[in-house]
Amino acid sequence: MKDGMKDGMGDGLDDGLGDEHRQLVEVLLHELRTSLTTIRGWAELPLQGLSDDPALMVRALRRIQEEADHMYEATQRVFPRSDASWERPSPLEPMDLRDVADEAVADLGLLDPERPITRENSGRTALVADYRMLRHAVRNLLGNALQHTPAGSPVTVSVRGPVSGPGEEPRVELSVGDRGAGMDPRAIARLTTPYRENDGGETGGGLGLTIVRRVVERHGGEVTVSSTPGHGTTVTVALPTVSVSSGN
Repeated sequence: MKDGMKDGMGDGLDDGLGDEHRQLVEVLLHELRTSLTTIRGWAELPLQGLSDDPALMVRALRRIQEEADHMYEATQRVFPRSDASWERPSPLEPMDLRDVADEAVADLGLLDPERPITRENSGRTALVADYRMLRHAVRNLLGNALQHTPAGSPVTVSVRGPVSGPGEEPRVELSVGDRGAGMDPRAIARLTTPYRENDGGETGGGLGLTIVRRVVERHGGEVTVSSTPGHGTTVTVALPTVSVSSGN
């Protein structure tokens, strides 16, 4: 690792790294923090007197193992042993988007148990995708909603399908809605701008949403944001029922 990397971790990344590599490292740090927070939440269950439930303990150990694997794979994307990048093909499998949403909600429920999170389903939401990456994308959406709304403010996670996309192709949708302060069109435009350092020294959209966008676009989908000042924000992920991920 470059000396500039070691010296600059506390203050942002040193100029010794190129812009593209700097952004990859920022994404990596965000993913590591997310996984570590999830691991801590599941690891604390025995301290809450819940260790007498064998099924829950098995689930906790499975989630801890999965997050550790994700941390390793995320690190390999940025510091690979051979040539690789974020666009590296990932394993695809048949799944139900409702299951992805349920697990992401369970993860966040450990971190903010007092937060009311409502789940809504409408229709069958089968697709072919990378389960682990989609779960992280949904968890980033939920994390953003919790971070930018007052404590106790409700969040709704809705899953719909199948619906018609461009060219009448079937797709499934997942939305995360909050009742926070909302945003005006200028703020929405800034939020949906790819995360980058611009000429004014400010960043574009949040890093969490950038990760969501990259995962969704790799699956051939799209992310949209709707918001009204004073009435909250809804972020919707739309995915084709069959992934068109690179390398597949």
